[in-house]
Amino acid sequence: MLPEANNTKTPNASTAQIAHYYNSNTTHFLQLGGSGSAAAIHRAIWAPGVTNREQAFLYLNAWVAQALQPLLTGAPSEVHLLDLGCGVGGTSTCLAQTLGIRVTGVTLSAAQVEIARQRTEALGLTGQVDFILGDFSELPTITSVQAACAIESFVHTADASAFFAMAARQIQPGGRLIICDDFLNPSHSPQALRWVGRFVRGWHLNNLLPVSTVEKLAAEAGFQLIETQDLSPYLRSFNPLWLWLVTTLTRLPLRWAYWQNLSGGTALQVCVKRGWTQYRALVWERS
Repeated sequence: MLPEANNTKTPNASTAQIAHYYNSNTTHFLQLGGSGSAAAIHRAIWAPGVTNREQAFLYLNAWVAQALQPLLTGAPSEVHLLDLGCGVGGTSTCLAQTLGIRVTGVTLSAAQVEIARQRTEALGLTGQVDFILGDFSELPTITSVQAACAIESFVHTADASAFFAMAARQIQPGGRLIICDDFLNPSHSPQALRWVGRFVRGWHLNNLLPVSTVEKLAAEAGFQLIETQDLSPYLRSFNPLWLWLVTTLTRLPLRWAYWQNLSGGTALQVCVKRGWTQYRALVWERS
């Protein structure tokens, strides 16, 4: 069986390395990623009904918003969401605007915090949306938090068990936790191990776990699974020729941060295509 890459106790990348990766790459993500006004550096989801790139990049925001609906029966302004690994604030500001909730975003990247705060001010959301520079695993307890989301940030945490323990401390009983991220499909293939390893190294991941393992860890921390959806079929890959070319070129061990991103990203596309990983969205309720 393919080892869990990495396990919950052996980090592949330090906090400083992950911060450097995002500080170096965020401008490239925004300029080359094509998310436009959505300010998204997460995956575009081409689900049924999605007809253009803007909708594809906003899909996860809408998915999180739908998962939060049961918490909005009272005054939305009293609902407080933690956006764990918030990027440049695209999801945070979108949810604040569409739902009327308060949002606190957390990121390791100083470059991202600066852009996120500028975005918040430009959208007139100062006071409703705030951002913290730091490691969300080391956050002091924030009062009156009803929900948390982690979009493509869970894989960076050095200890998956500690992540759910942190979420349990932060989220009030009856609140919700949403994760959208990559997960491992166990395989016996040495070829799978090579490609998954390249993905893990290129994107500075610290845990790439089977969904069943993550569900077990969440349950142990007091979270009840409410919904899960495999979004892998709705991811679009590069053109096959372009994918082969970039995959071949990025075998060169260059130290450029965006080169590492391309190496990991193309490896991920191979992994998804061959069923070695999956991209899934999950919702839990805090018991």
